[in-house]
Amino acid sequence: MRLTRAAYAACAAPLALAATQLSIPSPSSKTTVYPNFLGISFELSFVGNYFGNSTDAIPAPFLAYLSNLASASPSTPLRLRIGGNSMDDSTYVPSQTNPLLNFTNPQANANDQPVTFGPPLFELFSKVAGEVSGGAQYLIGLSLRYPNDTNMPVLAGAAQSGLGNYMDAFLLGNEPDLYTSHGQRPNLQNYTVNDYIGDYWVATENLENTPAGNILNNHNIAGPTICCDWDLDAVLTSGWQGNFSDDLKYITLQHYPQNNCFGSYQYQLNYYLNHTNVKTLASWQSQGIQAAAKPVVMSEFNSASCGGIPGISDTFGAAMWTADYALQMASVGYSAAYLHTREPGISYNLFEAPSSNASSGWTTMPPYYSLLLVSTALGLNGTGANGTLVQDLELGDASQAGYAVYNAVSRDVLSLVLFNYQNASAAQFALPQDVFPSGSENVTVKVLSAPTVTEGYKVSWGNETLYQVGDGKLVAAGSEGLQGGGELTVDCSGGGGCNVSVPGPGVAVVYPGEVLARPGGTGKSDAVSLRASAWAVVLGLGSAVLGMI
Repeated sequence: MRLTRAAYAACAAPLALAATQLSIPSPSSKTTVYPNFLGISFELSFVGNYFGNSTDAIPAPFLAYLSNLASASPSTPLRLRIGGNSMDDSTYVPSQTNPLLNFTNPQANANDQPVTFGPPLFELFSKVAGEVSGGAQYLIGLSLRYPNDTNMPVLAGAAQSGLGNYMDAFLLGNEPDLYTSHGQRPNLQNYTVNDYIGDYWVATENLENTPAGNILNNHNIAGPTICCDWDLDAVLTSGWQGNFSDDLKYITLQHYPQNNCFGSYQYQLNYYLNHTNVKTLASWQSQGIQAAAKPVVMSEFNSASCGGIPGISDTFGAAMWTADYALQMASVGYSAAYLHTREPGISYNLFEAPSSNASSGWTTMPPYYSLLLVSTALGLNGTGANGTLVQDLELGDASQAGYAVYNAVSRDVLSLVLFNYQNASAAQFALPQDVFPSGSENVTVKVLSAPTVTEGYKVSWGNETLYQVGDGKLVAAGSEGLQGGGELTVDCSGGGGCNVSVPGPGVAVVYPGEVLARPGGTGKSDAVSLRASAWAVVLGLGSAVLGMI
């Protein structure tokens, strides 16, 4: 990358553009999060589209997508979740070796397609985890629809044995607060929290006797995994949390801002481009989150339930929203979150697999980039290994957002994340001189950008992209005809600090420049150093002051 002569000239005098002054407070969050905060949730029925159909046929692009994320957060294993509605209706068959997944009901609802599966599924999950640097850990769903079902403990034992150290926790029950409206308890007019506690007793007692022994000895059960109609605080204080505290590893929730289950929806794209809406959404169940005695995990979310909304869920705007919402959740008490994906053709997917599971021809959708951004912000090159604290900077402008990420031990600032939801104009942010620890004179600015908020494919992350790349491996943005958002090292040693401008639309991660020099860094040869003390470094897509070619 090089700078144009005009760009150098533009930096010869201060820019007369108003900047949002950043004030960096001491962190108030008490929840430590790690670079693997944002994981991927897969609907059980369609894991074969991504993982492949056997340990000998894992699609290379899928491993590349996971490896990109592992590279961004080398100090922590990837988070993967297998579940959804289909997990509740599906059956584990110990003797089933082929096919990997057998669809059992051709007339099933598109949002709940049951399958049968056997031991090869967990062999496949284990093989994928072993192929990724740093490994992966799985959340596995267990059905509570029939609490005395003898198949559930058999499945749990098989998963525990098959995954071993790659096993994280079991999600016992999926959205029980919808059992009444979905007809899952036809003999009850209203399925209550007390009914749920009774079912949980039955199911957990059955988990004491599985092919892998007493699962409860692992203390890796999670719940209540409610989504909609129940109050978390009421569930926790009902006796459920106290009764099962020794068994529980996580308190889990699932939530979408809206649904598209019936062909209509409430919010348009502009809802997702408003930071105030993000804060309101993340405040759902806030009282319960504070009352939780275990780490709180959002085990499934996305832009809209039942597959998302075309023209909203598959846009760059949705990618920005996903990153903003993830960081907001981290700031208000969540320890992890999982972005849901389903079968090919669903609008909120992270990536699209060809029907043949080929080694090429995959398509990257905008939300995937949000995982790269969040893992980088929470600990590029292992800087987040001790854990981080995330703080909303409360900028007061719904079209902008800012976060500070702190080392959870030293409480030094590790990075800043700056959002500009405006569709055409750059937004400037004024960084204080001493925002990073003493000795950090340079800062690096890495930008996630696209031409417009409605863009579906042409997205760049720093100087790289996955646009028109079928194998899941990041390439130089210029090689695919894109103007990269950029990755620059900026001198902020001047008395007035420096200004950074984020393109509209775009998100910038700002971190100490020396992070690039660590093993695994992109290297300063990929960045351009500018004297920018008290001036603005403007990154953009052709219309900004500092142009990239």
